[in-house]
Amino acid sequence: MIRRLIIGTVLASVTAAAAAGCGGGDKAKPEVAWAGKVCDGVTASGAGLSFPQIDPKDGAKSAKALAGFLTAMEKRLQSMETRLQGAGAPPVDNGQAALNTALANLRGTESAVRTASTGLAKAKVTDAKSFKAAVTEAGQAMQKVQTYQGPTKDLRTDPALAKAFDQAGSCRTHQL
Repeated sequence: MIRRLIIGTVLASVTAAAAAGCGGGDKAKPEVAWAGKVCDGVTASGAGLSFPQIDPKDGAKSAKALAGFLTAMEKRLQSMETRLQGAGAPPVDNGQAALNTALANLRGTESAVRTASTGLAKAKVTDAKSFKAAVTEAGQAMQKVQTYQGPTKDLRTDPALAKAFDQAGSCRTHQL
């Protein structure tokens, strides 16, 4: 039960981060170049995150490892936010509105991860039972993360941006 909850939450989060990433470098059209820049930044922000070893029998150690993982995830989401802001508004009609939506959803996800991480770090975990309770509480905080599909998914709701992401070279390579 605990393992499935943790893995489900994390897989949704990591999949969102991985699915959000793609690479650019295309300069033919400004919106394609912008999409490439965004994809490069999102990919770099999400790289290198790995799920920790969890042993429910050693609840305190596992809770600490999981809280550390969530803190690292939060930092990666903050990095994505910084990179998206650095890219600026996409050069399409209503580009700023699309970016604002993507940033708002990213911030909401970041907040949920922070809440779960803080809760796990503060939880008094001494055994398997208290670990299960702490993970269940963290799972409730992570509800938003389980449905989040990443900033490029949000940006792709704009047809012009969807086309730009489809045309960016490594976005195609990663089938994003």
